[in-house]
Amino acid sequence: MRLTDANLTLVDLIRHGEPEGGRKFRGSTDHPLSLLGWSQMQAAVGEYNQWDAIVTSPLLRCCEFAHWLGDKHNIPVAVETDLAEMHLGDWEGLTMAEAKARFPAIDEYPDQVTAFWADPLHYPPQNGETFQRFDLRIQQVWTRILEAYKGQRVLIVAHLFTCNFIIRQVLQQPLEKAIFFDLPYAGLSRLRFEDTPTSELIQLEWVGRSDIPSAPLKS
Repeated sequence: MRLTDANLTLVDLIRHGEPEGGRKFRGSTDHPLSLLGWSQMQAAVGEYNQWDAIVTSPLLRCCEFAHWLGDKHNIPVAVETDLAEMHLGDWEGLTMAEAKARFPAIDEYPDQVTAFWADPLHYPPQNGETFQRFDLRIQQVWTRILEAYKGQRVLIVAHLFTCNFIIRQVLQQPLEKAIFFDLPYAGLSRLRFEDTPTSELIQLEWVGRSDIPSAPLKS
């Protein structure tokens, strides 16, 4: 059911659950959810079914759950290629310890992973996507989603960097601070947009919740 107020749009973001193989620099590496990951996602959404649409990354750890949830509640699911996680180049598939050992000291930093977290604009993963290019990709897909689903409740199933960069678009954070929220697996966030005669009101209602309210939303 659409919101009764066409000027109100609600967007829920959920990061995928734990993938098979545990914590790694996964990026565009396409691993499915583990059994624990499925449990995390199912526990996070519970029996909530108030979305008009689900939009998902094409990667298995997101889209398999999105299609399962859509089938369960008869909610249409759209796959947006540009919601895929940032490509992490030579770090793909490595644990943090493996990446630190394989890519040692750079400039004043003990390893390239530490350099990236300290200064991601200047030290992107080798052969990976830069923050600037990824930010442009997310900006474009985010604009498309807001235009396509105006006046609706939407669930976006995506990734740590993807969700953070969407929130960056809303909060207008500096690009170097884009990875501000350490969202847990299956962490939920909610964004609320309301057009008024004079401006657009934007609220970040919550970030990184482990569950979603079961009561229907008020429009």
